[in-house]
Amino acid sequence: MTQYDIASTCAALRPILPFAELAQDELEIIARHGKVRTYEAGALILPKAKIANILVVQLAGSAVIEQEGEGQGRPAPAIFDASGLLFGLESVGDYVAGPDGLDALLFAKPHVYTMALECPAFTVGLLRMQEGNAR
Repeated sequence: MTQYDIASTCAALRPILPFAELAQDELEIIARHGKVRTYEAGALILPKAKIANILVVQLAGSAVIEQEGEGQGRPAPAIFDASGLLFGLESVGDYVAGPDGLDALLFAKPHVYTMALECPAFTVGLLRMQEGNAR
């Protein structure tokens, strides 16, 4: 896969909850700070019991959360691991790329804090997403 440009990154982010409510100029600023990374099928993205230092946004493919004794694992949310990144919580399992791999947009911790502070709609969207995952 080739590197996403700003326009295609914005288009990929637009339907995903914390980004869906942002103004176009806010979305473009955020898109500039993301780094695209491709993970091969089964590649470890975030190990269990570690605190995330990146926010991972799925652009294409999938990721799963594997826990001991769980078998195949369960689908990872479209964005992970905000709770670890923002609140210092350990990951609940190994996050690994799904059977078709994963194309992801990665945001470093300082950029996520800036996004949270400067784009209130992003923060509200993250909270809504976390509520939906808890149910």
